Amino acid sequence: MAKTNWDAVHEKLERQGKFDEYTTPYNFDHTIKVDGNYVYINRNVFFRAFSAFIRGLLFVAGPLVTKTAFGCKVKGRENFDAVKDTGCFSVSNHVNYLDNLMLRQAIGLRKRFYITVAPHNSKSGFSGLILRSGGCLPLPSEGSVSAMRNMNGAFKELLGKKRMIHFYAEQAMWLNYPKPRPFKNGPFHFAVKYDVPILPMYVCFTPATGVRKLFGAKLKATVYVMPAVFPDKTLPAKARAEDMHIRTQRAYIEKYREVYGVSDPLIYDIAPEYYPSLNPETLLACKISAETVGQTFEPAASDKERDPV
Repeated sequence: MAKTNWDAVHEKLERQGKFDEYTTPYNFDHTIKVDGNYVYINRNVFFRAFSAFIRGLLFVAGPLVTKTAFGCKVKGRENFDAVKDTGCFSVSNHVNYLDNLMLRQAIGLRKRFYITVAPHNSKSGFSGLILRSGGCLPLPSEGSVSAMRNMNGAFKELLGKKRMIHFYAEQAMWLNYPKPRPFKNGPFHFAVKYDVPILPMYVCFTPATGVRKLFGAKLKATVYVMPAVFPDKTLPAKARAEDMHIRTQRAYIEKYREVYGVSDPLIYDIAPEYYPSLNPETLLACKISAETVGQTFEPAASDKERDPV
């Protein structure tokens, strides 16, 4: 089987502005429907004991895996101080099969970590048990109002216990893609709903160096924990969520420019003919990208210097 050129796949989707499409394989085998019968918080004593074991294993073994595979380091841990006394949501880019472990490495024992996942990741059998024990909270299957109600109840309880609930705000995983993709609105809606902050974490990759490079490693990972974003209570609820979205997206774009040394006004290479079909989140990210260097994004304007697709 030929090796997939993920850079080429991502480049094509980027030029079409399709930043939320899944590129890596996934399946629906052994999937459990996330409906009104799904139990988000399992209070069974045996499950809780097994969960404690799995979390302990992830705490000990996770950093060994991420440091061996990617020499993973964490910067900005002091930013956890702002959320130590409150429940919060966290967001990050989704760029590797191991980025879950990288985030856990960054968090350590500071917060009990839960992570929302797509409905197709709700599995039966032992693999599903492992995921649930590690804190996975599947989003409701399409159209399940009762499951949404149950998930909201779980969010309220966990946040009340000062837990951290994570969203991959870009939705789909793009393997080792460096740019911060446009974020979905969901995490910011929930942050306003429950009046809690958002803690942004950004996984970045740079070329491997030193001994790891000599042994064939290609990439080095760094998790940047950025300052928490709090709701502005002077704004109406809808504007408050949009404000949190803008401030969080801007933080990622600014960090991307800093880490990778990028100065282009528009960080995405979107072909102008796709501008009319861009979703609101992508238009917002493009606008913020341009604003970070004092430029204006004009989606209706044609770009004569770009080559046609």
